[in-house]
Amino acid sequence: MSPRRQVRWGVLGAAEIGRKAVIPAILAAGGELRGLASRDPERGRGLAATFQIPQLWSGYQQLLESDLDAVYIPLPNSLHLPWTLQALAAGKHVLCEKPLALTSIEAGQMRKAADQAGLVLAEAVMYRYHPRWKVVRGLIDDGAVGELRHLQGSFTFPLGPPPNIRWQQELGGGALYDIGSYLVSACRWLAGEPSRVLARTGRRHGVDADGAMLLEFPGPGGAISAELAYSFEAAEHQQLTVLGSEGSLQVPTPFTAWTGQSIPLRLVRGSEGSAEVVPTPAADPYRAMVEAFAARVAGGPALLAPALDSERGLTVLDAARESLSTGAWAVPQGRLSP
Repeated sequence: MSPRRQVRWGVLGAAEIGRKAVIPAILAAGGELRGLASRDPERGRGLAATFQIPQLWSGYQQLLESDLDAVYIPLPNSLHLPWTLQALAAGKHVLCEKPLALTSIEAGQMRKAADQAGLVLAEAVMYRYHPRWKVVRGLIDDGAVGELRHLQGSFTFPLGPPPNIRWQQELGGGALYDIGSYLVSACRWLAGEPSRVLARTGRRHGVDADGAMLLEFPGPGGAISAELAYSFEAAEHQQLTVLGSEGSLQVPTPFTAWTGQSIPLRLVRGSEGSAEVVPTPAADPYRAMVEAFAARVAGGPALLAPALDSERGLTVLDAARESLSTGAWAVPQGRLSP
């Protein structure tokens, strides 16, 4: 595909995240939205009308057989594996919602299928594409807080009662997949791959409604630790704090900074230093993600969140689930399929 060619997109499912964020991002990034497939006729018609999508199908396979370059998959988590594999088999590049799969084994199947077909597969980890995270990474890489010692994060919000797919175990619901995965992703991005995981959870409506994790990472100056909390039942709160040997960095609203929100960081250098307010730019992380995906489809730079990174992240979630069943530390490393 020529780098200048417009990516022709299709969307599987009429999910709210598509309406709210990703479909507008596709259009803003210059993509051509050719079709939508929805098994809910009313939702499908409404979404197609809102964004003037020319073709609406009731079956997902019909969309995959049409003349498209890429598909966006915001289906329930349990459907990511089968429909990603079918989309790849149909010759389509795939941008799939989080989590990419339910296990690292599933993610490995998807990654290998994409590699064998010469297609781009990516998880919609939009926060990594926000330029404020370039500021965060730059400060840490430049030693603004010294050697990394500890990460502390939370992502909570009150989710309404069922019915909601996040409460449905058979669809891959639960707080670990939905919001805990963000915290794990951010910690891995800053500290590398953890050597062990300890997890706990509280279950309601048949799924993990909240949870906490301890992660340990090997570091040049000794072990790096992380303490994470996520919940569907606590008040809305989102933060990430980075503690180092020579300072600290607070990242407010690390995952959902939307267009128009210029949210500064808080940096403290030294144990008694005064806080510095570090400005960060406003941006649409979804548009930045779609633009990066389209550039990769055209043969451009590697993605900030490629499929292999998603597979590695799922080894940590696998270990967290193992820890929940045993009550002991679990080791996530060494599980990637060849």
